Amino acid sequence: MTLVLADTSVWMRRSQANVAEPLAEAVEEGRAAMTMPIALEILRSAHDFRSARDTADQLGALRRIPITDRVEWRARSVLLALAWRGYHRGPSPVDLLAAAAAESAGAELWHCDRHFELIGEVTGQPMRRLGA
Repeated sequence: MTLVLADTSVWMRRSQANVAEPLAEAVEEGRAAMTMPIALEILRSAHDFRSARDTADQLGALRRIPITDRVEWRARSVLLALAWRGYHRGPSPVDLLAAAAAESAGAELWHCDRHFELIGEVTGQPMRRLGA
């Protein structure tokens, strides 16, 4: 049973069938994980307090991958490797932290964002692109 960390790009496209189905399956099977940076990005897009609170409750029920010092330093290391390749302005800080957190937990990172493909070229970690 592979742990999954779905990036914000996946959660924001969960109305698309080719994203919703695998995400719902991972959640139902208890394989979906969450990090605080991703949760904060998702909550930031809520339309109002009630929506934010309900979403926070749903996300809070998922397994949590903490952002440790090791995760922070790995994100920094990957950013420097990307800078060496000329891509330091591609992935966001949340993308870098999400990838490092997934890597630290042995989770497959799901995304709908090409920046993760750049990160994957550096880290070689398991990733899956969902959606179109």
